[in-house]
Amino acid sequence: MPTHTDIAMREGPSPWAAYDPLSDTSRLLSAIAFGPNISRRLGLVLGLNIMPPGRAFCTYRCAYCPLAPVLELVPPLGHGGSWPSAEEIKEALIEALEKVRPYFKLDAVALIGNGEPTLHPELNSIMEAAREAIGSCSQGLKLAVFTNSSTLGREAVVDALSIADYVVAKLDSAWEGLWMAINRPHKALGGLARVLNGLSRLREALSSSRAKLVISITLVRLLDGTTNASGEHLRALAKLLMEIGPDQVHVEAPLPQAGPQFEPLPRQELVEAALTVADAVGRDSVFLLMGTTAPIPASLIEQLPAGGGPTAMLSEKAELLLLEGPGARTRLRILVALSRRKMNCNQVAKAVGVSWWSAQRHLKLLLEAGLIRAVGFGRRIYYAITTSGLRALANVRARAGELEAPRLI
Repeated sequence: MPTHTDIAMREGPSPWAAYDPLSDTSRLLSAIAFGPNISRRLGLVLGLNIMPPGRAFCTYRCAYCPLAPVLELVPPLGHGGSWPSAEEIKEALIEALEKVRPYFKLDAVALIGNGEPTLHPELNSIMEAAREAIGSCSQGLKLAVFTNSSTLGREAVVDALSIADYVVAKLDSAWEGLWMAINRPHKALGGLARVLNGLSRLREALSSSRAKLVISITLVRLLDGTTNASGEHLRALAKLLMEIGPDQVHVEAPLPQAGPQFEPLPRQELVEAALTVADAVGRDSVFLLMGTTAPIPASLIEQLPAGGGPTAMLSEKAELLLLEGPGARTRLRILVALSRRKMNCNQVAKAVGVSWWSAQRHLKLLLEAGLIRAVGFGRRIYYAITTSGLRALANVRARAGELEAPRLI
């Protein structure tokens, strides 16, 4: 099977660029359409970058954003720039879909790229054009948008987003001071209350169109100790979420390459934060995102073993793989490594200090047990831990007496 680069280069330069899973996320995208990439939320996704070529515009300069050093902080209106037209975006998307479709089964097209997509002055036309392009391919793909929520005070933006099937909207702060410290908004935005009102209006608009609203909360601790993960703040945030009523709430940590202006929260703190939000919002609608794993429901997190209490049972196959027999310790180390990020066989071998052939053998056993899954990128195969794998890892560690509270990794 051809690699992404093979497909992209076959006809020379185009508005589409193949996505390199090992690329530096702090670099600007140069194409309108890019991918496919594996999204933790959506599956296999083709991205749309609708920013002016070579520029990154956003109304926030979040402390954890990998593009923060290079993006231009702009107001929600009057930001200028040579924006690609709706027709150019439609043509780029159709070209990308035609090239990718023979090799990949896509799940979604997502507006995400160099900054905040809702800043585009022709957003409604772009959403309609993307919908038409998707329809012409007859794949039943979802149309998704990732937004920082700052422009939702504009009726035109809410109307445009109602065309989507799936909207992921940011809400990191319930308090004005935290919003200023973590999201670092443009002074023209007019305050956090305007963002909250916009989210409520978006919820109403998406309910009418039967689209899904996901609110994403990124938890960080800044270098001066400021954090949005305190119990008091999380309870205030949960109260706002109950008022807005999203379909899902995703509690997440920034990916490791996001930059040096914050400290990563311990995984136990992330788990406790997700459960705090879930206490108010509901176990079935709150999910935890850590590393590159799929969203983990709070209803599963609370079932993980607590120290001093009975340990949830491992399946016989998982117990044999991770606790007994030759290679059990190596397989356990592989599971720990994959709980942090996706890896190919070479990376796994290097991470745990074994040969490629040994890593391949252990990966095959973990795959058969359902503790990891294989993810294809052209000729490359990457491996990611599954929810069953995370649970098995927590249970193994609890048996060893390493935990005093429920933990995932």
